[in-house]
Amino acid sequence: MRRLPALLSTALLLVTGALAGAGGARAEVPAGPASTRRDAVLVRDIEIPVPGQPAVRAYLVRPAHPGRPDRLAGVLALHWFEPGRANQDRTEFLAEATALAGRGVVSVLPQLSFPWAADPVGDARDRAAVSAQLDAVGQAWRRLLAEPGVDPARTAVVGHDYGAMYAADLAAREPGVRTAVLLAPDATWANWFDLYWLQLPAGERAAYRAVFAGLDPVDVVGRLGAGAYLQFAAEDRFVGPATRAAFAAAAPEARVSLYPGEEHDLGGTRVRDDRVAWLADRLALAG
Repeated sequence: MRRLPALLSTALLLVTGALAGAGGARAEVPAGPASTRRDAVLVRDIEIPVPGQPAVRAYLVRPAHPGRPDRLAGVLALHWFEPGRANQDRTEFLAEATALAGRGVVSVLPQLSFPWAADPVGDARDRAAVSAQLDAVGQAWRRLLAEPGVDPARTAVVGHDYGAMYAADLAAREPGVRTAVLLAPDATWANWFDLYWLQLPAGERAAYRAVFAGLDPVDVVGRLGAGAYLQFAAEDRFVGPATRAAFAAAAPEARVSLYPGEEHDLGGTRVRDDRVAWLADRLALAG
């Protein structure tokens, strides 16, 4: 999430190559086989075309032998941004997606690029970059819906940090998104861009925030109603009480969990278990 220097089960595809973000470097997409089966789960390394942009690399995770191949649930998982952390790329939710495949879930995990691979610059070009990334996220969502057997009525988007912000915007853009889990999002795009990259003079901050009118997650999350689940960390240095209060006011029907002792990575077992249980209920997952 800033410029400062899961549990893997036996069912997880072991991805080869260097993990993204090591040593604070820009995100590199991990290398891996195009298709691997392990414990009846199929993990594919795919490319998703995006008009006017480079194709997006993603993992597609699905049951290799689903009991109900015509009625699978679907999850789009959008990762966080944390330079220096191995999982600040499309691998973040890979273990979770692998476990969910055993319950009849197809997942798409795209590699995001802004601000992972380019810095904000402090003007309308940043809105254009967010919009372009959102276009790519939309293509990943449509790729999920196009996967054979996925029931569009049993789909969700899960996002963490910037991934959660894109998830909220996707839900505002795509009426078919009715279930979303948002882990530690910021309320506005301008806040983190300014705080960790730009350090704008006080007199320029309002104008910069106005650049993102209509795109700020706090302004669009209410569309989800009870279909939103917000997960926050009590010890989060980047998402504090004011941001949590802004989301509570904007999405009064949403479920909200605050985890004592958790930091911004929200990597605890209870956080994951609560999320999976909520998705299981919303998507009517098997066992």
